[in-house]
Amino acid sequence: MDIDLETLLIVRVLPVTIATAIFATTAALRHNDEANRAWTAAFGAALCVSALDAIYAADGQAPLVVTAAGDASTVFALGAMWSGARLLDGRARSHIWVVVVVALAAAVPTLVQSSTPGPGLSTALPTGAAGVFAWLAASELMRGTMRLNLNARILQTVYFLFGAWYITAAALEASGAATPSIYSTALPFTGIFIVSAICLSALRVERAGNWWSVSSEAHRRSDLGVLSSEAFREDAHDRIERATLAGSHVALVLAEIEDLDELNSAFGRQAGDSALLHFAGIMRSRLPADALLGHLGAGRFVVLVASAAPDAPATVVDAIRTGLTESPVGEGMELRSDASFGTAHSLDSPATLDSLLGRADADLTRARQN
Repeated sequence: MDIDLETLLIVRVLPVTIATAIFATTAALRHNDEANRAWTAAFGAALCVSALDAIYAADGQAPLVVTAAGDASTVFALGAMWSGARLLDGRARSHIWVVVVVALAAAVPTLVQSSTPGPGLSTALPTGAAGVFAWLAASELMRGTMRLNLNARILQTVYFLFGAWYITAAALEASGAATPSIYSTALPFTGIFIVSAICLSALRVERAGNWWSVSSEAHRRSDLGVLSSEAFREDAHDRIERATLAGSHVALVLAEIEDLDELNSAFGRQAGDSALLHFAGIMRSRLPADALLGHLGAGRFVVLVASAAPDAPATVVDAIRTGLTESPVGEGMELRSDASFGTAHSLDSPATLDSLLGRADADLTRARQN
């Protein structure tokens, strides 16, 4: 049975509406953080694109401003997905302003046309910009805490393929070689947000524990005996705020176990788990009792200590390095793990968790490159 274009564009509004409603409700009730707010905005923009295309199909024509709104919403939807992935990965800034600027710029060619153009997804500039943001999201989904997550890998694959097709479609249209049909752009756009709703919801549940539980206290600590990522962020925000009010300072250290993937590949996942437990044990035994310890995932740990001493981060790093040198990964194994470190101090950075994490992450990246 053939489905005409008008029916297709109208019917696709339903699954996008359901996905948007479920994700937005879950985010508002259980996961109201910056990453989920960015993703909720992305789903809202995707719903806007679907609704505008449905109106275009039913009406047969659309004013330039409506088509431009569809172009901007297309770009913003994929860009906000990239921004949310950055935030989930622990980056200090979402760069959502870049997304807004690019989305508005992508709508300009439509607004300056003298006649009504085709559907909102048919112009080369917004299609290409959406594809680029999809690729950026795919690359972000394989960084930091999400490198070993199955749902992140699924999303990365889907976003990479989607970005490749949209960039190809934009190139074909810009060169005049071919004009991709709305079937070939609208259906992938709908599909990627349905997949995103499923995988992103799973990612949030995995990071937060059993979100449907009345009490989350039992899930504050990871299996490693240190705070989970979200629990660490919650306690760190409070501790930094109280330190600022008291006129004192804090130091933050990021530590990432080196060659964890290779250890898993060579000796099995159990060896990697032993390395994580070993590293967490060193932190618990070597660092001060009042230090805040957390595991961000993928072999990355974080330490927050209250200290006005400029050498406080170096003291933490030295204590961990000494523990790594003196003890093997596990009983019966001669392997000794190593780690790379990044540091930050509120003497040198604004006294906010995002600022300290961003500075420490940049320092850690430089350390790994050297």
